Amino acid sequence: MWLKKIIVAISVFFIIFIIFFCLDFISTAEQGALFVVRKERCFLTIATRLKERNLIFSKKPSLFFIKFMNLQSKLKTDICKLFDKNGILKTLKQLKNNSRNFIRITIPEGNNIKQTASIIAEKVKINKEKFIRIANDRNLEGYLMPETYFVSLSVSEEELIDMMHNEFNKKITYDMYERAKELNVPFKDIVNMASIIEKEAVKPEERSIIAAVFYNRLKKNMRLQSCATVLYAIGDVTKKKLFLKDIKFKSQYNTYLHFGLPPGPISNPGIESIKAALYPTDSDALYFVSSGDGKHFFAKTFSKHVKNKQTINNRKYRNLI
Repeated sequence: MWLKKIIVAISVFFIIFIIFFCLDFISTAEQGALFVVRKERCFLTIATRLKERNLIFSKKPSLFFIKFMNLQSKLKTDICKLFDKNGILKTLKQLKNNSRNFIRITIPEGNNIKQTASIIAEKVKINKEKFIRIANDRNLEGYLMPETYFVSLSVSEEELIDMMHNEFNKKITYDMYERAKELNVPFKDIVNMASIIEKEAVKPEERSIIAAVFYNRLKKNMRLQSCATVLYAIGDVTKKKLFLKDIKFKSQYNTYLHFGLPPGPISNPGIESIKAALYPTDSDALYFVSSGDGKHFFAKTFSKHVKNKQTINNRKYRNLI
């Protein structure tokens, strides 16, 4: 009697195990996924992360095979791409035989297309001019999301652009589009504004205040007078100081000469600057000036703005003595 129950229990366990094993031959991941392998992680952590990424159906069969294949002792810190529908055996075998096929590229916030192409070209072999041409032809200035990407050494210019543009679309939520409607601002203008905020703000906490200044100036039909737009117009975004000839540079992007926003974004903003453009601080400020340490002095009136400039200049003069 007891023997019969034991046999039935073993049989049920075996059937369940086989079901999970078979299901693992159909992964639920929609596409290939990058998986960072760290040698120090235990086999339970590895199995858990595989399950969280939908690269396996169940942890239990994976734990069995990780132990059986002595996988943990053969792992090395690395990055690999695990494809959907590989199943448990192929997935674990790929981890075991993993070799570095991907590298990390970090694109900081606020770079324009040309700068982004240069950063990428330092890491992988791409044609910078081709990258710039494709991105510009698709009007993607402002829409290539700054982020850390893992890419193959053989990645193409178009694949990189698609990857960054897709990341932008992933991070822009339905609520963000709805918020833009509440502000009665086209979303393309939100991105445009965010690109200027990204270049003007140094301290994260000032993003929304700077956004408020620019929106206030637009409402009063004042020129934005953003130095960042001038730098973009003259094609030298690394220039430390603007001169009168720069401010007079003829370009639709020069907001010292033209009213309203420039024709398009001047950089690729991060998600926080986009949020700042969507949620500006409630402020009456119309002016700001850099204090030289990353912070800004804000003012509601021009006379106060002039005093702020004098305060900063006096501080700089004292530091020289």
